[in-house]
Amino acid sequence: MPSAVAKQAAWYEIGVFPGGCPSTALLAGGLPSDGASGRLAFAAGAATPPALGSLARQSYGIAATARAADCSVIATGCAALDVTGGGTLPVALTAVPGTAKGACEAGGVCEDARCLAGGDAAATLLGAGCSLELVGAGPLGDALAPDSTLLSAPAIAATPSGFLLAYREFDSSAGTARLTTISVDANAGAAAPVQTLLPGSCSGSPQTDATGLVFSGGAGTIAVSRPACPGGGDGGATAGGVDLLAIDGAGTITGSAFSGQSGLDISLAQAHALASTPAGTLLAYTNESTAASFAATVNGVGLAASPPPIAFAGLSGLPTTAAAMVVGTTYGTAFVALGTGTDDGGATSGVTASVTTTAADGGVAADAGGDGGSISARASSFAAEWASAGGVGSRVLVASNGASSTQSIQWTAFDIGASAPAATGSFAPKSQGGVSFVDVALEQDHAFFAAEVDQDISLFAFNKASTSPVFLREVAFSSQPTIPIGALRDGLVAVAASESRVAVVWLTGKTIGSSDQVGGYALFACAP
Repeated sequence: MPSAVAKQAAWYEIGVFPGGCPSTALLAGGLPSDGASGRLAFAAGAATPPALGSLARQSYGIAATARAADCSVIATGCAALDVTGGGTLPVALTAVPGTAKGACEAGGVCEDARCLAGGDAAATLLGAGCSLELVGAGPLGDALAPDSTLLSAPAIAATPSGFLLAYREFDSSAGTARLTTISVDANAGAAAPVQTLLPGSCSGSPQTDATGLVFSGGAGTIAVSRPACPGGGDGGATAGGVDLLAIDGAGTITGSAFSGQSGLDISLAQAHALASTPAGTLLAYTNESTAASFAATVNGVGLAASPPPIAFAGLSGLPTTAAAMVVGTTYGTAFVALGTGTDDGGATSGVTASVTTTAADGGVAADAGGDGGSISARASSFAAEWASAGGVGSRVLVASNGASSTQSIQWTAFDIGASAPAATGSFAPKSQGGVSFVDVALEQDHAFFAAEVDQDISLFAFNKASTSPVFLREVAFSSQPTIPIGALRDGLVAVAASESRVAVVWLTGKTIGSSDQVGGYALFACAP
């Protein structure tokens, strides 16, 4: 930066452009919104600027602008970067000749190198009316192994500073497992991945189920299953169970412990295996050895001995379960199970979802009678090949596959403490493609559904989630050229929401090869 210009700089913004550097004339108006795969902004005097996070191995144009306090662009620069190498990349900024562009209009304020409306509207302009304006997106880290990596379904949760995402990788050749966590701030800036090798794994016991994550009160918990190794082979565990890890908002693991026993073969559902509830943090899991599911209380990084785990067997119509989920709200808890249902005559009726809700004053321990009994049978069941759930206040929404290709996504609304659905509805993506999986998140009076549709992802926003949800809009990721979608399959997608942001994370497939990217994340704005 020329020293004379540097004295005027209030903000810097940096953009990553896979297509190479934008033109100097274009940069004079600020970073273009199209074509960037990542963006960050920070105050000129920031002691610790944010990180761009991981980039796929290719060449980029790294563009930078300096803005004055009114957001006018006073200097620009761009340099080529090939991330297959290493080292430091200098980006030289030169002063913009003539009259500076990009200054905010009268009454506006410059925040994070962007103009916002002045006064009370400043905090809500971006994403006003829950517009789902794209804030930013980016790829995830490199795979654990170049051609033999198994990926879990990812998990994501809102934190006080943005979002935290997590997923597990398993190298089927070496028999090693790794947990990756990444924090993403409210401006879509991703920190460098925090990668932790997981103990007790072996090549004879692949790890293929999902990762569980919950974040509440400034700290979080991650759950990953650990299958027993045959005969303790490869130095792995002889007992099956679950690893619980404590995590902070930056993605740093602060503690961990293993809970398990011989004969236990735990698997976690694709979504919502962990939840913060009025009865404490609960882990929902299935013992594959017995096809039975349970909800256990998490105490720190261990499973509490008292109350003992509660069986999902009480859920109506599900003598055996294949997946178990738990959702907590301030008003109570919802338990969702997938399993083989039966009709009144006892005949098998196919895969069924069963949902029961418990008010906060009942609690899990009260339902179990304090003796490890089963969850209350106040349940509602319906046909479903897959399901996910989210909740806020007294409302829980369950997303599942619809009855037809024209209405391929179904939602079922429950009120805490009620035994029957409060409302139902269905919808479909514009593309009308096959839907692999849908995750759902609720925030205030909005509901968000993230769906993998063939080779695309769609994010749907609904309002009036607490009464009868009403469709607002759909954003197909393929319509956003800066989102690094990748070659999708297997429906590994998750969504979370905060007061003003909606975050989606996805992995490309359960098994990836040398030509596959791991996945990506995208952040959208939703304000009243």
